[in-house]
Amino acid sequence: MAFVTIPRQWRSATLDGHAEPAARGPPGSVVEFETSDEPYEQLARGVPLDDLALERFNLVTGPLAIEGAVPGQALRVDILEIVIERAWLAFFRSFGPLGSLLPETVCRALPLEGQTLVVSPRLRIPFQPSIGCLGLAPKQGRSSTFRPVWPWGGNLDLPELCPGSTVWLPVQRPEAYLFVGDVHAAVGWGEPAHVGIEAAARVRVRVDRAAGIRCRAPRIRTEHDLIFVGIGETIAAAQRHALEQALEALRDEYGLTPPEAYGLACSCLSYRFGGPAGPVVLASLPLAVLDQLSGTATPS
Repeated sequence: MAFVTIPRQWRSATLDGHAEPAARGPPGSVVEFETSDEPYEQLARGVPLDDLALERFNLVTGPLAIEGAVPGQALRVDILEIVIERAWLAFFRSFGPLGSLLPETVCRALPLEGQTLVVSPRLRIPFQPSIGCLGLAPKQGRSSTFRPVWPWGGNLDLPELCPGSTVWLPVQRPEAYLFVGDVHAAVGWGEPAHVGIEAAARVRVRVDRAAGIRCRAPRIRTEHDLIFVGIGETIAAAQRHALEQALEALRDEYGLTPPEAYGLACSCLSYRFGGPAGPVVLASLPLAVLDQLSGTATPS
């Protein structure tokens, strides 16, 4: 099994299908991505926010090329470990729904003590590390890491992208080209302030080609749920997209009949919002129900 480290010097503000690969490995490679916190460090040093392009706040590291990955396949990414190296409390004046809460832009490092982030002498927040931006290169050109969310990934901002979770992404170009970045030391579901506790980190993943899965958008398996990421021009469209993917998987991968799939969706499927990069809805199915079925093509 190959092990590769990609240093944070290989950072980019786009998912770039024309970039030179930072590393190349066979299916099954274990890779450590060092992620960047460069814009937050600059803000903390006094660089004016107006001098920093907003897109630079979602830097990703990569790309990792996976030998033999081809369009039409899915790439499986097992998130093994996220080690937080620095964490930042960042507030951007006039940005996001809480942009008027403070009188000026603030960015300061948070002390790390054990498994907690020290916000103040009386407020400590537990580490809940997750990947904000995870995606593949598009078939042609470049995709923004800021907005929107793409069928091949991008600025998902999901706490579910944490150690122990598995993500499947639809491959768009040969060798897939995986990028990882925008790590959060902690973030709420839906990223309600449009910013989390931002971080520099080392992210270790296992990357493989996924046989038997033909996902058309990101799919996530957590400790308790199988999640289908729906995207669209509206919340209603994203909701429909997520539901269609869930029903397709129940039919094609789990072998359920239409009445069985309908009964499971009626009783067990739930929706929740994704991050703020665009209309995103997550359709979630409990593994406690799915794991009783044989023949699943979405393995643990």
